[in-house]
Amino acid sequence: MLETAEKYSKAFDRLQEIDINYSSYFYSELNDDDDDDNEKSTRKRKKNDRALGALEEEDWETTRHFMEFLKIFCNVTKKVSGNKYVTSNLFVGELVTMHAAISSMCLNIDEKKKKMALSMKAKYDKYWDNLDNMNFLLHVALVLDSRNKMFFLNYCLGLMYGGDNEKVNKVNHRRVFTHYKKIEDKDNEKNTSGSSSFTTTSFSSVVDLDLDDGYAKYLENRGKGVNNTELDIYLADTTEKKSKGGDFDVLSWWKLNSGKYPILSKIAKHVLGMPISTVASESAFSTGGRVIDKFRSSLTPNTAEALICTQDWLRATPLDLQETPIHGLQLEELLVNLENLQIDYYEKGKRSSDDCAMDED
Repeated sequence: MLETAEKYSKAFDRLQEIDINYSSYFYSELNDDDDDDNEKSTRKRKKNDRALGALEEEDWETTRHFMEFLKIFCNVTKKVSGNKYVTSNLFVGELVTMHAAISSMCLNIDEKKKKMALSMKAKYDKYWDNLDNMNFLLHVALVLDSRNKMFFLNYCLGLMYGGDNEKVNKVNHRRVFTHYKKIEDKDNEKNTSGSSSFTTTSFSSVVDLDLDDGYAKYLENRGKGVNNTELDIYLADTTEKKSKGGDFDVLSWWKLNSGKYPILSKIAKHVLGMPISTVASESAFSTGGRVIDKFRSSLTPNTAEALICTQDWLRATPLDLQETPIHGLQLEELLVNLENLQIDYYEKGKRSSDDCAMDED
């Protein structure tokens, strides 16, 4: 809105010169019922206090400075509030971008812009100046993006908190991997039989052992590291190349590589599926009411889950409201019918269970 209005700044200036009504609008008299005091001096003072006046060139310049800040926050909000793609792996990078932009503006020679930037930085530092305030899973999500891994995380945290920061050097993701590995080991123990078997190596095979083959295996194990875990192998592998403007489906990447990284793929499924924002950007800035009516507040969990799932599918499909009008009354009728079906299903199931109990008696 500000971008559109700023383009017509000269038109507003011209309007002030040729249109008397435009100028008088900003200096209109107060209503008589505003105050019982009819003294002219009091009314003039109050009128001057309330009158904003038409925008001057100085106001437009302040608006342009403010737009630079809003553009940063707008871009970040759009990226991390998406609901059709993974957002958890984007947050740290966007936070660093915001930090760099605000820090750069703090060094601006323009005093107004610098003052505004310092005010923004104070608010930013209130939330993000301490590394402990950041959710640890955001670091994990960034590392699980095969285009980033640990190098990019260390680079981002170094820009924000300094490369020699002790807490940055202590960022460790192995505890998450260890937790999932324990769960995986327990599942494997349940699936394996209790019987154990061992193989014996005959004397002849030991005698026939080729020393060169043994030494080659020794070098191979030494190069890989005896205690290399799945996490170590993933971090040591080459990162995927980033392409500007290219779409990279990180979930599909983990699906294709789940055989190579079984434990990490489970972590990725849980962590990368975590939304950063609880609401979509269009809902966050909506001025509409969010009052739950009596129908939606009394829905059973199964019905509520079905509605939540279907609304994502419906929103993904563009609708022509002129061809397929959906009225609020029709929607309420559908909800009531759905609720009645749920109640009938529950009552029939209860009656059948009671009949079975009577037959057993």
